[in-house]
Amino acid sequence: MTVEEVIKLLESAGWRQTSDDESCHQFRHDSKTEVVTLSGQLEIVVPKGVLRNFLRHVQLNEET
Repeated sequence: MTVEEVIKLLESAGWRQTSDDESCHQFRHDSKTEVVTLSGQLEIVVPKGVLRNFLRHVQLNEET
């Protein structure tokens, strides 16, 4: 899964992007207090372990 696909997944789950530069994307959810950061350019493939941990942190799964 690429960074761009993860961003689409987050946005479909209600996360909105609050900050964006070339290598760092920050997201906030209205019902959660935390801000999550996803690093990497859009075409970079996120390693499986990093992806699994990130999705667990934002309470999503890969099948969503």
